[in-house]
Amino acid sequence: MLKIISTNAMNELPFINSPDELTNHLIALKAHRGANKNKLARKYSLSKTDKIAILEKTNYKCHICGGTVALNAFEADHIQAHSSEINNKLDNFLPACRLCNNYRWHYDPEEIKWILKLGIWLRGEIRKSTPLGKAAAEKFVQYEVRREGRRKDSRIMKK
Repeated sequence: MLKIISTNAMNELPFINSPDELTNHLIALKAHRGANKNKLARKYSLSKTDKIAILEKTNYKCHICGGTVALNAFEADHIQAHSSEINNKLDNFLPACRLCNNYRWHYDPEEIKWILKLGIWLRGEIRKSTPLGKAAAEKFVQYEVRREGRRKDSRIMKK
C-alpha cells in the first residue's frame, strides 16, 4: 500500500528527510504503479489522418521536450498510460519524440516529479565535479555505452 506523506495544495512532492524513507517511498510508488497496471495487450493502429490530428495538437512538437517531430518519426504518447484502464481513443494521444516517450514510459505523475527533481540535483553534482557527480557521470556513461551497443544502428565508432 502506498504510504502518502502529507503534501500541500500546490501539488508538491512530499518532504522526506531520511535516505531510507526516500528509498522506501520510491519503492512504494513503483509497487503502486505495478499493482494498477492493466495487463491487457495494446491493440491499436493509427491511420495517417489520426497521426496528423495528433501532431496538430502541439503544432508538430514533442509534448514533453518541445522538439520538432515529423509525421513518420514520432510516437503517439498516451496521456493516460496504456497500462491504465483508458481506451486508446484519439483524445488520449499526444506526439512525443522517441527518446522522451521511451523515458516517460508509464510513470505516475509523482514518479515523474521525483525523476526530474533527482535528475536536476544530480546534474548539478556532475557539473560541479563533486565526488558523487564524477562517480555518477562515469557510471552513466558506462550505462549509455552498453545501451548504445544494443542498438541496431549504434552510433559507437567501430575500430
